[in-house]
Amino acid sequence: MKAWQLPLFAMASVSTAAYAVQPDGIMLGSGVTLLPGVEVSISDNSNIYLQENDETSSSITAIRPNVALKADMGVTQLNAYYELTSASYDADSDDNYLDQLLTLGGDVEMTSRQAIGLDFSLKKGHDPRGSGSLEGQTTVDPSEYTDTTFGGDYTYGADSAFANVTVYGSLYNKEYSNNPTATDDLNYDKTTVGAELGLKVSSATRVLFEVRSAGLAYDTDQAKDDKDGSIMTLLAGASWDIAGKTTGDFKIGTTSRDFDHADVDSDSRFAWEIGVTWTPRTYSILNITTSESANETTGPGNYNANQYTAVTWDHTFSPLWALKANLSLNKDNFVVLDNIGSDRQDKTTTMGVTGIYSPNKILDVKAGLEKASRTSNSTGLDYEKQVLSVGIDLAF
Repeated sequence: MKAWQLPLFAMASVSTAAYAVQPDGIMLGSGVTLLPGVEVSISDNSNIYLQENDETSSSITAIRPNVALKADMGVTQLNAYYELTSASYDADSDDNYLDQLLTLGGDVEMTSRQAIGLDFSLKKGHDPRGSGSLEGQTTVDPSEYTDTTFGGDYTYGADSAFANVTVYGSLYNKEYSNNPTATDDLNYDKTTVGAELGLKVSSATRVLFEVRSAGLAYDTDQAKDDKDGSIMTLLAGASWDIAGKTTGDFKIGTTSRDFDHADVDSDSRFAWEIGVTWTPRTYSILNITTSESANETTGPGNYNANQYTAVTWDHTFSPLWALKANLSLNKDNFVVLDNIGSDRQDKTTTMGVTGIYSPNKILDVKAGLEKASRTSNSTGLDYEKQVLSVGIDLAF
């Protein structure tokens, strides 16, 4: 696991097609590098509360200072990352927020065939009005929560070996701190264990088999009756790396959601996890990801049978100019298994484009346009929004 490899950190330390920010960092000695940075953006959101009618627009100013720390000690790699996001809304200051994220990670190559990884993350986040726990609500303050994750993995094998085995586990907790009427039933713990077997069938291809089990425990009696239980996922597929031009993996199988309460039926569905990267040129990268998974719901139903597909294209036209385009389709099926009500189905489409100007290796100037729309079989939940933004990314 490498949960510490977040997009901002990757942007600050790794060259990609659409970002020229490649800071050297501040060398602290003994293989330790400090990478501070800051992002500033101003955006205009046409529908901040995701309303079907009577939309409220707002300009939003966000400042995100961040710092990454890398320690390269040979067989041991340690990483830390912290960011703070402060955002101000001109329409209503009650929507202002201050989010934080801390991640810690480490990888140790014990021998040529054995490696372990550990990661920890702590996120202080929020649900904006009109979304998540506050869907359809515009008169209360944003819901604030804390996400905590601790995970680890152990791998036996090597790139040249016929068989590689990875076992992993994680502990996750989500806890809201306000708006108890809307959030008390959303606090829960999730414990996940799993194993993946990879068998080498050629120099470029491995066959994959994975089994994953998760247990869910909610805090309140009502949520326990509706959602406590387990998720079992069985997957098989393959991974490949063809001359560095095309890399990816796909796994297909089944996911079974079982519930502790006798009145809630179990449910099994087809599942998949697919990711493909195509690099026709060093300056152009196309990524495709798609998945079907059993997620927790902040809305109705016993769980969310989610389907997600995203395509991103990063293209560098010159050392100064680059473009990033994205398109995604998210389908939420809020599955009702206790014979109370019917399934709610939402479909959200998002598309966006961002132009990037990079006058030097520590600065990106960006301008973007994003459009999103949702259709739902529940009354009053359709919406459209448009976000125009400009900003800078500065990394040292």
